[in-house]
Amino acid sequence: MKKLKISLLTFILMCFVTNMSAQTNNFQFGVKAGLNLSNASVNDASESNARLGFHAGVTVDYTLPMNFMIQSGLLFSVKGSKQEKLNGSDWIPNSPDMTHTFSQLYLEVPLYGAYRLVTASDLSLVFGAGPYLGYGIGGKTKQKFNNSTDNTEYKWDTFGDGVYDNSRDHLKGETLNRFDFGAGVKLALEYRRYTFDVGVTSSIINIANHDNYKDMRYRNLNASFSLGYKF
Repeated sequence: MKKLKISLLTFILMCFVTNMSAQTNNFQFGVKAGLNLSNASVNDASESNARLGFHAGVTVDYTLPMNFMIQSGLLFSVKGSKQEKLNGSDWIPNSPDMTHTFSQLYLEVPLYGAYRLVTASDLSLVFGAGPYLGYGIGGKTKQKFNNSTDNTEYKWDTFGDGVYDNSRDHLKGETLNRFDFGAGVKLALEYRRYTFDVGVTSSIINIANHDNYKDMRYRNLNASFSLGYKF
């Protein structure tokens, strides 16, 4: 009886180890980096211009049956935009001739469902879509008065308790909320362990801070171009 129990426990342990090994083999880790071309959807700017940024980080794929997979990772991403004649706060009575330049540094976690289409022995196309979560960790907002003779500029923190004019305390506060939530799609070309992908993302929520920008709606828009390697 004792030998039977030992044999049974050994069998269960072997099944558990085998199952864990199989699940571990379903994971594939990698790295990626590339360029961002970002802008924002803003409700009351006369003109919106894109800015160039970059991203870099680690990726993880979990393989599912029938060429499906779940893709995630952790990315450092630099986004931003340039807005002309922005009138998004309760202290601006009209739209003066000024430019707001937003710089936004994020940590982002995407969670995409994807499908791999094998086109050759070493070549695949991957289609992916899903949500992402971003957390702002830095960046500056710059305000420039274009009709000023001395090109007056003010800077403050995009996220956090920045002050851009010490003589006007009521202008304290961040421009954008730290948390961003959105969705995106991507198309990737995989050759052996190398990847090239193109993707677009958009905020779903309004990330404007309503304490100082009560009427403004600000949503990130981004196109990314990445090179990667999978281990």
